[in-house]
Amino acid sequence: MHKLVLFASTLVFLGGLLALPLSAEAMDCPHPMDATISALHDCVQHAADMGHITSAGITRSLLSKLDAAQAAVDRNQPAVAVNILNAFIHEANAQSGRHIDPAHAEHMVMHAGMVIEALSS
Repeated sequence: MHKLVLFASTLVFLGGLLALPLSAEAMDCPHPMDATISALHDCVQHAADMGHITSAGITRSLLSKLDAAQAAVDRNQPAVAVNILNAFIHEANAQSGRHIDPAHAEHMVMHAGMVIEALSS
């Protein structure tokens, strides 16, 4: 299933056809918008530190998924990492407006899509 996200007047299609990354400055994120799990980890940690993720349990769950995805990459299992990142996206979307500020949830989903695209190429 493909997902269409409209955010800050930038169209991002997460399905492999189009990925126009939002700048880190647009979200006041200090981390680089690199298509790496490490940069996404920094993104989640920053969102939590700034209070955009209001549940420590949700933060731990998201970071745990990223740690598992990185471990899969380290084992040369990119397809496994992509599956884990899709679970990350599902959780971020599910918690958007609940325990994650909606704008930051969209940003994290977009960032995860960039990582998935990089792992799939």
